Amino acid sequence: TRILVEPIEWSHYGDTLLKFFLFFQDDLILTMERHMTQLIKAIFIATFSFFFSLNTFADGHEQPSFIPLEGFACNYAPGKDMDDLLQVTKTWNDYMDDGGSKYSAWLFTPYFYSEDEVADVFWIGVSPTWEELAKGEQHMSAPKGQKINAQFNKVVPCYDHTNWGYESVRSSSGSSDDDEGVVTIMWCTLAEGVTYEDVLAADEKFNAYEDSAGSATGVGRWWPGSGIPSRFTADFLWAQGVDSMQSWGQSVDRAVNGGGNQATLAIYGELMSCDNRAVYKVKSVR
Repeated sequence: TRILVEPIEWSHYGDTLLKFFLFFQDDLILTMERHMTQLIKAIFIATFSFFFSLNTFADGHEQPSFIPLEGFACNYAPGKDMDDLLQVTKTWNDYMDDGGSKYSAWLFTPYFYSEDEVADVFWIGVSPTWEELAKGEQHMSAPKGQKINAQFNKVVPCYDHTNWGYESVRSSSGSSDDDEGVVTIMWCTLAEGVTYEDVLAADEKFNAYEDSAGSATGVGRWWPGSGIPSRFTADFLWAQGVDSMQSWGQSVDRAVNGGGNQATLAIYGELMSCDNRAVYKVKSVR
């Protein structure tokens, strides 16, 4: 069953209203739990591959302001692991090829996490438009698609259901051929009185700094949409993606010992506060 939700108006930003349709679905979603009662900081803001593939979605046309993401949070069934999940994914990929929808997917596995992390793995799905996302879901609702869903459920039963709008802040300059990477996610809350224009102006300064530092990191914001539980208290998720664990270490060195944290604080510090940092290893599966 799929429910089309009315447009959501974002009024946190003074004169600027962010409007977009969010497509709520019952079978595929991303969830995040924190302290057993709060959303876990993350699914991605996006994976290095996600950052790399955003431009490929555009097909030569201007990229929309927001790109739909969906996903689900799962725990492996007893005796099952990533290898079992990848086996089902092969069958799913063949079936999705027949459907013709534009859809990419990644697996997020918690890497730096606390005992409060309740999911073993997160599935993240991305399409260039909500219509394309719905097209893929319609394909999966057919009898063969439902059988494949049943195979997934035997390996990784999942819970909760959310839909997000992704806004690119900075594209990654890493290789689009990589199928693994590392993503850092934080919860961010805007300060009172901050406008969307303030944030966009800060983004320009941030990109100028990252360019000067030779950064290859991809960055984006995930704006919450349909199915977001009230326990998610932040305004958005901020995610940074790189193409390897070594690249992640390099970015941390630059942030901690190279002045990166101070520079970012000077740019965004009066506009927002961010916490609940988590790190995930990411694998592209489509």
